[in-house]
Amino acid sequence: MPFALEKGRGPRPDTVRRLGRAAEKGGLSSLKQVKWAASHVLELVAGTVFLIMITVVFANVMLRFTTGKSLVWTEEVAAIGFIWTIFLGAAVCYKDRGGLISVDMLVTMLPGRSEKCAALVIDAFQIVVCVVLCGLGWKFAVSASNKTSLALKLPYTVYDIPVAVSFAFMAYYAAKRTLEDIRALSAGEEDEQE
Repeated sequence: MPFALEKGRGPRPDTVRRLGRAAEKGGLSSLKQVKWAASHVLELVAGTVFLIMITVVFANVMLRFTTGKSLVWTEEVAAIGFIWTIFLGAAVCYKDRGGLISVDMLVTMLPGRSEKCAALVIDAFQIVVCVVLCGLGWKFAVSASNKTSLALKLPYTVYDIPVAVSFAFMAYYAAKRTLEDIRALSAGEEDEQE
């Protein structure tokens, strides 16, 4: 399994190294590369936005250092990049169980089936919370569409829409977890019947 995860952690370092070496040697087929890119869209977009933000800020610092002048629009690009990176990064962390801090002491003390039921209820509740926050984020972004930024003349929606996008992805990941919980519960019932 190329993307094996340890319980509660991200990809194992040896898996990441192995995939990197396989890609260097041409060992990963183009289909696998496309599947990998599709499953890591958020990471790729957040990383690209972060790289653009750092490049623009660095270029502005160097320009200010060498000429004493700076570009007005770089502050807005940096702010937009920072906001998008933070919210997409939160969704990336939410993607895998254990990516964000959680207190699961009470749930892990429950016996096997009860722990699975509690995980199902929590994940289902998270879907509701994420959908509500996505809707509120969307309303907030749309309400700011008539205001524009000073330098770039972009609508403030560009600043505010990452909230809705992030919670939409989180709702999707919570739904995936809920389906996994349902499968785990039904697999547990089948094991008990045998």
